[in-house]
Amino acid sequence: MKTKNTKTNKLLLILVGLILTANPISMSAFQRIEKKLTVNDVKKELKSLSSGKEREVAKNIEVKKDGIKYNGTFIPKTDSSDYKMLTVRLTVYWARGSGTDADSCKMRSSTGHTLKQGDSIAVDPRIIPYNKEVIIPNVGLVKAVDTGSAVIGRVASGGKMPVIDVFFVNKSDAIDFADSHPKIVKVAVLN
Repeated sequence: MKTKNTKTNKLLLILVGLILTANPISMSAFQRIEKKLTVNDVKKELKSLSSGKEREVAKNIEVKKDGIKYNGTFIPKTDSSDYKMLTVRLTVYWARGSGTDADSCKMRSSTGHTLKQGDSIAVDPRIIPYNKEVIIPNVGLVKAVDTGSAVIGRVASGGKMPVIDVFFVNKSDAIDFADSHPKIVKVAVLN
């Protein structure tokens, strides 16, 4: 009986000793356990994913005023500098297919950036400044690089709310997205 207690006590003393001596290996394990995710962590992870995986993960993103639900985990907004939440009307535009404009057809944005599916959006720059990154549910992390008169005029929302136009290469993909996803969403405009 005494042998078991002695072994248990020795093991406990070793564990406490590791913690108290701040062994980098043991401390990093504890820090990983205790570290709370931030909105910036979400941004970094979304950037690291392939476009297909990002779209899958984006299906489970929910933006709220006080934080972002990401992969089943609620990540609280730490302060007002994390992001600005906006309720927007999502629309789509494309490069290939009828109903596009000359610049989009050439994959060129109004700011001179090359348009990329899964990465480019058109915005009203008075509301979302150019080059801001935006987290959009069902889309992922995108960048404001384009605009258009219908976006600035809030045509799709009847003038009631900001419009974000999501870029697609092919019209059929754009229409499929528009037909199968919510049109009114909350987005996080990152700072």
